[in-house]
Amino acid sequence: MRPSTIKYFLKEGLSGLKKNLLMTVASIVAVMACISIMSFSYCVASNLQHILQQMEDSIGISVFLGGNPTSQEIEEMKTKISKIDHVLDVQYISPGDALEALKKDWGADEDIFEGLDETNNPLSHSFQITLESIDNQGSVLAALKGIDGIDNIRHGQTETELIMKANKVFNIASILVMLILGVISVMIIMNTIRISVVNRRVEINIMKYVGATDWFIRWPFIIEGVIIGLVGAVIPLLIGMPIYAKVISSLYSYFPVIKMIQFLLTGDVFIVLFPVALVFGVLLGVIGSVTSIRKHLQV
Repeated sequence: MRPSTIKYFLKEGLSGLKKNLLMTVASIVAVMACISIMSFSYCVASNLQHILQQMEDSIGISVFLGGNPTSQEIEEMKTKISKIDHVLDVQYISPGDALEALKKDWGADEDIFEGLDETNNPLSHSFQITLESIDNQGSVLAALKGIDGIDNIRHGQTETELIMKANKVFNIASILVMLILGVISVMIIMNTIRISVVNRRVEINIMKYVGATDWFIRWPFIIEGVIIGLVGAVIPLLIGMPIYAKVISSLYSYFPVIKMIQFLLTGDVFIVLFPVALVFGVLLGVIGSVTSIRKHLQV
């Protein structure tokens, strides 16, 4: 395609947008709404996935043994647990090691453990189990309950299942809302382009009769749609970046208890979101343009 032809298409596309400024603004706002919802959904969903990954890395299963098992019984127990499907690693923790770990966790307040030693240590022999995936927690728990000698099992299955369900529901709801907004955006863009097409229908007919190809006529309208999609995608992204950073900062400031959770950094989120949103916005514009001009080319 020659540069002069590209220049002609761009000029005609921009001219069409200016002539229908009100509908152009309405189309851009519709795309902005769609991209904003998509961006919000991605921010929440990606952070939920990130939190789940942290839980997967940090939450294992703690198994406490009853009585005072011998070294041989402990080894046999460890072997049984290691053979359970989806168990990645099993670490034995003696009562002495557990007491030292508690003192370390309490730091300056470790004095409350003064007087406790190997002779009167109330802590139990235990195993810390690491799983292949947090999704396998239920099946591993079921297998552990069938092993004799286990006095107590601690796990975060309820919290894990709650987050996984919330993530699933949120993803489905986000997709439905995005589909609805996507259809609305395409319809508004179609109306914008259609007005431009109607205003230029005589010109289009003449171009058809003198032998202009469909694509030669179509390109200016596609450029209109691409510009609407790009502008509609870039604006919410530029607004969303500082808002995301501010929200994360505020969460840490007002809810210190959640500092144990690491949210995704702004750069990590938007380096993925930017290209996806731009492509999505352009697609909305192109679909709206191509659909609206199709029947006017059938002369």
